[in-house]
Amino acid sequence: MDEVLGWGLVTLFIALFIAQSIIFATLLLRLRKKLHSIKAQRAWEPFQIIERPSQTTLKVLKELSASGSLEARELSERLGLSREYTARLLKRMVEDGLVVRRGKPYRYQLTELGIRLLKEFGD
Repeated sequence: MDEVLGWGLVTLFIALFIAQSIIFATLLLRLRKKLHSIKAQRAWEPFQIIERPSQTTLKVLKELSASGSLEARELSERLGLSREYTARLLKRMVEDGLVVRRGKPYRYQLTELGIRLLKEFGD
């Protein structure tokens, strides 16, 4: 009798182990799919335009488009903005991938994303 009960418990534990393994494998596959979709979405984030840029941002993009590249000082003079505000705006635009800066003193140029944004919202 004890031997039958022992084999019954062993069989029960094996069945529970198999069920647990199936559940964990299913959960891991779902998690993997979710992570893959998040990575794919993040890869496209730089190309997605979420909201309309400010008028000042559009003015900067237009100036850079017309001239090719400008220094921050030239931009602030052309647009009538303070030097500090222009520097902060250009820093944010570099971080957002709309412009790149090159050389010393820095000269700012549009990126492909900046060009696309200007085409879409440039009016």
